[in-house]
Amino acid sequence: MLPPLGLVTVAAILPQDWEFKLVDRNVGEVTPGEWEWADLVILSAMIVQKEDLLQQIQEAKRRGKRVAVGGPYATALPHEVMEVGADYLILDEGEITLPLFVAAIAQGEASGIFRSNGERPDVTTTPVPRFDLLEFDAYAEMSVQFSRGCPFQCEFCDIIVLYGRKPRTKAPNQLLQELSRLYELGWRRSSFYGG
Repeated sequence: MLPPLGLVTVAAILPQDWEFKLVDRNVGEVTPGEWEWADLVILSAMIVQKEDLLQQIQEAKRRGKRVAVGGPYATALPHEVMEVGADYLILDEGEITLPLFVAAIAQGEASGIFRSNGERPDVTTTPVPRFDLLEFDAYAEMSVQFSRGCPFQCEFCDIIVLYGRKPRTKAPNQLLQELSRLYELGWRRSSFYGG
């Protein structure tokens, strides 16, 4: 139903002179041409997508690709992605850890673990996600993130572990920029706003 908002946000934070292709494994397969094209494979997943993520890491390594992994699953259980061959772990929130990863790549480091050490980013500095990387026809709704963090204590949810108890919200102008970008790209269906 919803696109991988985290990955298109990661693409917006990474250097914009890098070339990006997005493959959403929820709606399609990685083609041989896409594997061949990639110099570096960046993966993210939730725990429910664990099996596929671990298989994709192994396939990338089999093809001789460097692999960077982040997102909720890797942040919660980093040893599991390291055990199957991930070269880089970009944990916690990307506004803090992605610049550390980019610096390591620029210095030629072949591996690394990048953590925020409990620091939480100011989400008012998060750039507009790279919605242009998405195949709009694959989704019923578009995701727009309004906040991170949650003050509640639901026993089934790991949001407070990943993003803290104090909600951090984007500025109204940011949301308008994101919605304007979606409109420019032709999105005319419903949007899901979440935190």
